Amino acid sequence: MRIIKKENSDKVSDKLLKVTEKFLKDDNRRYFGIAAASLQNQLDNPKYKEYNPCPTIINLGIEGEKKTSQVLREWIADKPECVLIDSISLPINNLEPEDEEGQLDLGDTDHLIIIGDSLIIIDSKNWKAKTTYSINEDGAILRGKKNFKGNRPRIRQCRELWLKYYEDFNIENIYTFVCVSNPDSNIIRDKNWWRVPFKLVNQETLIYFLDKLYNERIYKDKPNEEKYIRVELVALALTGLTKPYNKYKAKFKNIYNKISVKH
Repeated sequence: MRIIKKENSDKVSDKLLKVTEKFLKDDNRRYFGIAAASLQNQLDNPKYKEYNPCPTIINLGIEGEKKTSQVLREWIADKPECVLIDSISLPINNLEPEDEEGQLDLGDTDHLIIIGDSLIIIDSKNWKAKTTYSINEDGAILRGKKNFKGNRPRIRQCRELWLKYYEDFNIENIYTFVCVSNPDSNIIRDKNWWRVPFKLVNQETLIYFLDKLYNERIYKDKPNEEKYIRVELVALALTGLTKPYNKYKAKFKNIYNKISVKH
């Protein structure tokens, strides 16, 4: 698989480019990050306590993101030009509780797939299983024909942020999905579903539409020799990786500090 660099940018250092290329070429690595790292940090890092995160709902979200990540890793397994990155936090300063999910909006992208010049953004949602979801004329997601808190995912804003993040690069397109992490949820695909700028799916239909996107849009009429990985796109995305909070290291550091003060 060709590892190429199309464009230079001050946003990516030569050192990061070399390290990323080594991962991609020498280690043949196609997966980076830790699924649900941002959600886990909300449970582990005490700085988020003032926002009263709900552990039960956050744990459900963690489970959902991990399941979606596993499905995506299986999908890219036979596609050496696809790179999956989990839990990327783009620079956003505002922390706002999401009404239903009891978690903070940290500007976090759950899953990013880079394929050539295209990006695919996937937002995992830990919504109820065995339920029907649809989209109304205003673009809001309905559960059983009713509105619910958190039913307007910020996937549009997320796409705009990624466009700005890669404004110095030639990106062909950014495709967006909102994935209900429960595979047994039912998604109604009517005219409103097709009208919104994202695809509402469950984990099963996510793979179906990823296949269509891959075969009919990204690589339609393109031979295998045109497939490649742009190292600068991967490297820039890696600069936003969410670092897991090490609660054990923090705990022992606090104990050490207390002992040092006493002595």
